[in-house]
Amino acid sequence: MLNCLRTGFIKHKVAYRSIPRFNLSKHTPSRVSAMTLVTISQSLDEAYVKHKIIPDVVDKFDTEGLLTIEYNGKDQVALGNTLKVAETQERPTIQFTLNSSGQEEEMSVADKDRFTLILTDPDAPSNTDHKWSEYAHWIVTDLPLNATGKDAESLSTILDYKKGKEILPYVGPAPPEGTGKHRYVFLLYKQDPAASLAAPKDRPNWGTGVPSSGVRDWIKKNGGKSQLLGVNFFYAQNEKQ
Repeated sequence: MLNCLRTGFIKHKVAYRSIPRFNLSKHTPSRVSAMTLVTISQSLDEAYVKHKIIPDVVDKFDTEGLLTIEYNGKDQVALGNTLKVAETQERPTIQFTLNSSGQEEEMSVADKDRFTLILTDPDAPSNTDHKWSEYAHWIVTDLPLNATGKDAESLSTILDYKKGKEILPYVGPAPPEGTGKHRYVFLLYKQDPAASLAAPKDRPNWGTGVPSSGVRDWIKKNGGKSQLLGVNFFYAQNEKQ
């Protein structure tokens, strides 16, 4: 699954020269984590800025891990690649690999910790008209992260939606005709235990009625000190332009 990152980096000409040259296909996510994802995290940050995920969707944050996403067992989300709308109508498989920097202050995960997974569209109805932005496509709260490695430094897990609360059911991308490419952004948060994460009243504007309002405002209002860990995103557009 991690091959999607290498493919996306090359195809979309994002400046990822700082990434060490190693064959991702020969390493499990836990092994990649153990090798330290700091340089990859730096490159992820560059992609967020280039595609304006920062500041359109979220403020600058410290990337804590690698969020890998795959639709239909083959269609991978790779930091701004383009997928067909028809390919994205079912829930994807999502895996998270915790960054291991070797520093004492790095984030750790305990069994009691819970996480929130989100999919949002900041380009509704288009990237120049934000009257429906952001559009909330999916929210799953109270997800556990169960490590597949032997310790926290090699934590890697496939997110099991059945173990969380799907407070906003998945709705696949449906960009209107003639509105160009839309960004579809996945976000993973570590929940504040004091958070009160209720579903937004509506999907457009995340129920606020305020254009360009979205996940950032929802988290500020309901999420307490919930921490953003990782982001990945793709583009999709209506076939009629």
